[in-house]
This record gives sequence, structure tokens and C-alpha cells, in this order.
Amino acid sequence: MSKAVLNAVKKGMATINLNYEYQEWTADPVYPYFTGGYQEFEPLNEDGMQETSFILTGFTRGSYSDLEAAREKIEKKFNPISGYKVSTDDSVVAIFYALALSNVPTGDAELKKIQINLTIKEWKVI
Repeated sequence: MSKAVLNAVKKGMATINLNYEYQEWTADPVYPYFTGGYQEFEPLNEDGMQETSFILTGFTRGSYSDLEAAREKIEKKFNPISGYKVSTDDSVVAIFYALALSNVPTGDAELKKIQINLTIKEWKVI
């Protein structure tokens, strides 16, 4: 995964006013907040496309409705059909909302968690 993709996710989350950091939250918690990580898949075609599953994990100590409101914003921004597209000097990126898992266990009765999967497709210019 390129820095361009990581920056596209960060920028997308910022434009919908959601707190986000890559891999881990490093500041004092501001709820709800999201962290993200990814899993790349081996390319199946020769068209230069790299497909990645990007996992956003959201946390709050408020209500589940806070996470649902954030999920709706994410789904709208990273539309499952039209996606969120970004062009850089060396790649073109399309990010799509894929699915969400609600009520993910945390081991803390007050901490609520949601997982949102995005599908990312990146074509690098060679």
C-alpha cells in the first residue's frame, strides 16, 4: 500500500470531521475516534491494480448511536458504488465502503467498538 492511499483515507476521514489515525490512536481519546490498518491481496490481473481491504475500527464511550452516525458518514463518503477517488503523481485510487460489523467486543463494558471495511483499488502509473 502506498503513502498516497494512506493519505487518501486520512483526507477522506478529515473531510467528514471524524477523528482518525493510522494503526493506533496516539493522543488523548476524542470520541468517537477511528484507527485503520490494511490487508493487501495478491494481484490477479496484469492491469497493475492492487486491491486492499482497509479496516477502520471505531471506538466511543458514548452511545452506539455515535458509532452508527459515524458509520453513515463513512458510507456516504466512501460510497459503495461510486467510491471516493483520488489521483496522485504516480497512482489513481478508488476507495469503496464494503461492510460494517457492529457491537464488536472490547472487554470493557463502557467502551463500544465498530469495524468498518473499505475496499481500496489502486492503479500505479509506471
